[in-house]
Amino acid sequence: MQAVAKTTENVSDQIAIETLFSYLDKGIDDVEAGRVHTVDEAFQIIRDRMENEL
Repeated sequence: MQAVAKTTENVSDQIAIETLFSYLDKGIDDVEAGRVHTVDEAFQIIRDRMENEL
């Protein structure tokens, strides 16, 4: 049973890491395309995306 729990934790961690990197990639793409946001706008975008993910 412990092995299953550890595997589930690893999968959850992996999904979280992949999601974070996908957001970072999108942010880098936006900057390269000249679409920049203020810090407040950026945090609001992050909050909105996190709420939609949950």
